[in-house]
Amino acid sequence: MRKLSKVLGAGLAIVLSISMAAPSFADVNNEKDKLSDLNAQKNKAARQKNELEASKSDAEAYISQVDKQLTKLATDIYETNQKLDKTKDKIDKTNKKLKSAQESITVQYSDMKLRIQYMYENGDTQMLDLILNSESITDFLNKAEYITELSQYDRKMLHKLKETKQAIADAKDTLVTEKENLVTMQKKQKNDKAQLEQLSDSKKKELSTYVALLEDNEASSAALDAEISAQEQKVAAAEQQSIDAAKQEAARKAAQEAQNAANNNNNNNNNNNNNQNNGGSHSGNGSFGWPCPGYTSVSSGYGYRSDPFSGSSSFHNGIDIPAPAGTPVVAASSGTVEWANLNPTAGNWIGINHGNGVYTIYMHMSALLVSPGTQVSAGQTIGLVGTTGSSTGNHLHFTVRVNGAYQNPYDYLN
Repeated sequence: MRKLSKVLGAGLAIVLSISMAAPSFADVNNEKDKLSDLNAQKNKAARQKNELEASKSDAEAYISQVDKQLTKLATDIYETNQKLDKTKDKIDKTNKKLKSAQESITVQYSDMKLRIQYMYENGDTQMLDLILNSESITDFLNKAEYITELSQYDRKMLHKLKETKQAIADAKDTLVTEKENLVTMQKKQKNDKAQLEQLSDSKKKELSTYVALLEDNEASSAALDAEISAQEQKVAAAEQQSIDAAKQEAARKAAQEAQNAANNNNNNNNNNNNNQNNGGSHSGNGSFGWPCPGYTSVSSGYGYRSDPFSGSSSFHNGIDIPAPAGTPVVAASSGTVEWANLNPTAGNWIGINHGNGVYTIYMHMSALLVSPGTQVSAGQTIGLVGTTGSSTGNHLHFTVRVNGAYQNPYDYLN
């Protein structure tokens, strides 16, 4: 038993050294905090991306609107230039018409002056010639009327030419005014175009900035994704190490409890041997009755022992009470028979439910005297001692189980 205690002590030391090297819950939380910070940065980057994309869309829409205005303005400028060219051409033609009219007036006026001058200088002679050369009075009157009509014609033609000249001059004034308006419009359109182009260039620079920022954002997001992936692996590793540490701690506690149980078993075996040698009987502080009345010695106690079949160290989850075959086995306390059957290892065995998760188990019996569902009272015979299942001789293997965990029966027997 001392050798077993040393082995258990060495195992416990190894478990302790491993658990001390394992990460603490604080380390896991620290890794989780880092992951949370990275996720917060990623969310912030996502919000910035949305804002940049919205600004980029606004800039693109603005540039598109300005482009439409520039396109319309370019069309307007072209049409204005066409109108201006046509107006200039009209003005040139009007100037030619005006010059021609002036020349016609000059010619007409010169001819009229010559006739007037001729008539003035040769008035009497002309009249005398007109009388002498007339064949009749009618011919005279006709010639006199012709001279009068010619004079009136000259005046009318001169007046008409002056009116034509004035009309042409008025048309020219209108065309000149139209040209001036077109020139003014042309200047305004060019200024508007320059301003719109300046706005477009400014917005395009702004758009380029958004595009660059989005590229930086995507690069940062990709880097964050990589960091988050790596950090998630760190968190998973830390959590796994924490779980392993918890398992190691549980193993350490189990080893400690097993060593304590082994020490208790050693003490119990010593006490049992003393009782057997002295012919005494078992006595405890529990409330359960002894399951094999008249036979209080224990051949193998609760805890680690040398396995009777393999010889290796194994944990014994109950106590073995040697007794002759056919010795009555009684219920340690009142309860309900949960099972009563044959098991390859336990042999004929019975489990009694005492409530509150407490069970007593009886193994290796030669006969079963109760069936599942039977209500039994403390001290009631439930079976007979035997050596069925994995057994080396006639005995009763007695076990106490609480909430699925095996307990030292000595803590429950009186």
